[in-house]
Amino acid sequence: MTGSQQHRAWPSFILLLGCGVWRVAACADAPAPEYQDHYIDDGRLAPDLVHGPEASSVGSGLSRSLRIDGVVSLLNSDNGAFSSDTSEHGLVANAAWDTAQYGTWTLDAAARTGGSDESRNSQSVGGLFALRQRGMPFDGGWRADNSLGHINTAQVSMARTQLRFYLPTAPIQGIATEWRGPRGLQLVASVGEPGVFGGLVVPNFRTLGGLASTLGAQWSPDSHWTIATQWVDARNADLGATSLFGSSNLPSARTGMISARQQTPRLLSQFTLINGKIDDQAGGSGAWLDLMLPRGAHQHSAGGFYIEPDLNWGTQLIANDLQGGYYRYGVQRPRWLADVGLDAVTSVSGRGSETAYMTANTRYQLSRLWGVGGVTNVSRANGDTSYRLQGYVDRLNNRGTATVQAGFSGDSRGANQTLTVSQTWDMPVGTHLSSALSAEHSAFDASGEPGTSGTVISAALAGGGQFSNRWGFDGNLRVVRTIQGRGAPAVSSNMSVTWQAAPNWMLLLSFFENRLGSWRTLNVTSPLTAPDESVVPSIEDRGLFLTVRYQRSSGLHFAPLGGAPGAGSGAVTGYIFLDANENGRMDADETGAEHITVLLDRKYSVETDAKGRYEFSAVASGVHTIEVIMDNLPLPWSFADPAPREIDIRTRGRTLLDVAATRMR
Repeated sequence: MTGSQQHRAWPSFILLLGCGVWRVAACADAPAPEYQDHYIDDGRLAPDLVHGPEASSVGSGLSRSLRIDGVVSLLNSDNGAFSSDTSEHGLVANAAWDTAQYGTWTLDAAARTGGSDESRNSQSVGGLFALRQRGMPFDGGWRADNSLGHINTAQVSMARTQLRFYLPTAPIQGIATEWRGPRGLQLVASVGEPGVFGGLVVPNFRTLGGLASTLGAQWSPDSHWTIATQWVDARNADLGATSLFGSSNLPSARTGMISARQQTPRLLSQFTLINGKIDDQAGGSGAWLDLMLPRGAHQHSAGGFYIEPDLNWGTQLIANDLQGGYYRYGVQRPRWLADVGLDAVTSVSGRGSETAYMTANTRYQLSRLWGVGGVTNVSRANGDTSYRLQGYVDRLNNRGTATVQAGFSGDSRGANQTLTVSQTWDMPVGTHLSSALSAEHSAFDASGEPGTSGTVISAALAGGGQFSNRWGFDGNLRVVRTIQGRGAPAVSSNMSVTWQAAPNWMLLLSFFENRLGSWRTLNVTSPLTAPDESVVPSIEDRGLFLTVRYQRSSGLHFAPLGGAPGAGSGAVTGYIFLDANENGRMDADETGAEHITVLLDRKYSVETDAKGRYEFSAVASGVHTIEVIMDNLPLPWSFADPAPREIDIRTRGRTLLDVAATRMR
């Protein structure tokens, strides 16, 4: 700046300074302006959940919540031979509360009545009750989990994490306890009457008679070794295979397991020995060795097994009468992943088949937009080869992700080909939408009958979410039509609408309708089971459910799950589903898994409904874990990675987390 410019700038600076002093003086004498509220987004910002419908007027005590559903329904079924109307009415309650000295408690209860119009004897009263406590602290670093009611048998952790063979738990009406202490010490026990879960909207539990009990312990003597043992006993229980023993009497089974694991950065080895007896039979034994060798992005797994016939795991059937080995190889890079498995299985008794099985799954990300992948299963048993091949290409577009998938399956009896085009649509946070269009052709030669063939096309749509503070929608629709030969015309729909009628009160209206024709399908699932060709008979089912829901949460300014009093909160919801094409996404034509337990931070629990959906409606903002328990998951499905998943909950947000189950390999 030149000298003349500086000279001209000084009067301007003095003038501005004088104006500023004058304004300050004027403001000192003038009254202060009235305060005006300014709203973000003109006041349309969704409220924090802790100040929404679940907010409480009770401002003392620890966090606690209650939800009660009153349900009325009408169901109709018609299989061509006869038609019947049934009903399912009742109350469903879920409660959770924190305590200072006794851990976290949850209660799931239901009372139901209903039946068929065909007979007064079919009218029934039932329901279920499950009280669970988690994380009760004791001296010496011990913590206890206890449960009472309609639950699952207790299981040591190593029984749940077998690398090749799954040892299932059993639903019981009884009690269970688990104690966890220092050095990985775990003690479990349970006893009760076996049963099965049921119900559509109002859950139910049907006992089967007999008695089932478990007792187990696990210990880590050092950082590399873990040993475990468990004993299961079933007395006069329905083992699901009574006809195999040539008697209508219910058998009893006793089985014991010992397992040892050594884990280092370069090797994980686990050996399991099992021995059991059914009634007065000689009994049988089994053993398997699993090895896992991680090598950076590469992982090798191998093992061998020998399991004699007639082995049960309590009331549950497990793989038996087989011997052989397996090998797995997996690699995961930033742009691609692949895993390949080989199994060789023969029968110990000679009554079963000899099977060689190969499975492969791969995906390669060609670019930011394009990805390709495929799944292959090939099985050769007793000279016959069965196969299931799937390949897909997906592309990220400006509306979501589009996938084109081709599938082929068959054996000496026939073949099946499928072409599917699907789209997972980009949607606002808290909502989801997917669609699929497919064509399927099948041709089978029935034994002693002329061959049958047909071609069908199908369209599927699934979506939903919370679209405002007052209402939401969730549903799916699938339509199948025959265009050539014999096929399976079908319509399947499931719709739910929710409306926040008032604080703490909500109305839910659900409707489903399934109309299914007759069709043959071939499924290659596991080297331990033969390919399944099934014929589904024609049937029509429909139902209408009306639910009135009351929910309330309270505590000192209402502390949301996993948070401090007054903390912000959001919601987490999703589906536990059967991932038929193993692409990691819930497509419009895939189904959910019901009665699966989902844990939040290993403290709070909910169970999936008949559609596989779960929800934690008020969770503290921040990072949490979601863990899915494999109990009640139908075989041959399992979770490839059962480890807890981390999620980030945002205040006033709704986080969607779907968890896929895949076929066991």
